[in-house]
Amino acid sequence: MLIADAYALNRLILRLYREGREVPLGSYQAWALEQLQSLLTFDSAWWGNVAADPPALHNVFLHNCDESILREYAPWLEQDFFCAALLASPGVAVNMSDLTTRARYVRTALYRRLGRRFKVEWSLGTLLIEPSSSLHEFLTVWRHDHKRPFSEPERQIKELLMPHLVEMHRAVRLRHFLKTPNGINREWAVVDARGIVHEASPAFIALVSMRWPHWQGSALPEALLSCVRAGQAYLSSELRVDVTSCGELRYLSPRLDGVLAQLSPREGEIATRYATGETYSAIAGSLLLSPATVRNHIAHCFRKLGVNNKAELVRRLEGKA
Repeated sequence: MLIADAYALNRLILRLYREGREVPLGSYQAWALEQLQSLLTFDSAWWGNVAADPPALHNVFLHNCDESILREYAPWLEQDFFCAALLASPGVAVNMSDLTTRARYVRTALYRRLGRRFKVEWSLGTLLIEPSSSLHEFLTVWRHDHKRPFSEPERQIKELLMPHLVEMHRAVRLRHFLKTPNGINREWAVVDARGIVHEASPAFIALVSMRWPHWQGSALPEALLSCVRAGQAYLSSELRVDVTSCGELRYLSPRLDGVLAQLSPREGEIATRYATGETYSAIAGSLLLSPATVRNHIAHCFRKLGVNNKAELVRRLEGKA
């Protein structure tokens, strides 16, 4: 890279951090691509997240490209050699011209079905893996002129800039969500409507991993996922996770109180014993109460928790209802 290019790159990085943090979340990607155009010319682009297993696109921002590409591309994702190259080399900018020749590319079904229609003649992309959520964030820019492939210096610029583009995107998201009325919480996460984690504090990751030991990947555990999709708080016997909608994203804020916080200490103990299979008489004998008193406590628990029978109580305490 020439020294003049290095200075221009440095100025752009400074602009990202100085000006980008004031850009609204909904405008950041368009603004950032406009800045990128000052160093790297391209005609269209997409910027979003991709899950590797199973392959799927999430929250894709399109620049100068028809939205129908998302629907048309989905069946081809697993056959896309360019996507496979990105997934195989996180952090490395991949230039299509390094993967195949023009003559071979235009003979592929991918080009005949999609490339020609959406004017994807040359691609230059980079993919990064967010360490806390394991989500794959990618940005691929396209040129429509088949006579203008991306050069090696342009590939280097894209590779050097990608971490800064993504990190400032992350900072803008955090600033947006820290303004929510819930205040600042040690355990928090930002997810989309499908439960894909975009941001999360280490404490949130630790909490979820402890509650669901087999959980891994960028998608929430199924119990949390169903609540996010419904826009409702998750409640188990000891854990509550509030869900706050912020446009297309959701802010998750856990609290270690859960369903039992809605009951008095005595009611909570009786409800837990009853849900685990103890009879009225056994609970009464253990707590030095009459069976009638235990029955009344359980009736109060049913009303407070909005359940009608023992099976529903069990599901409520387990966070399944």
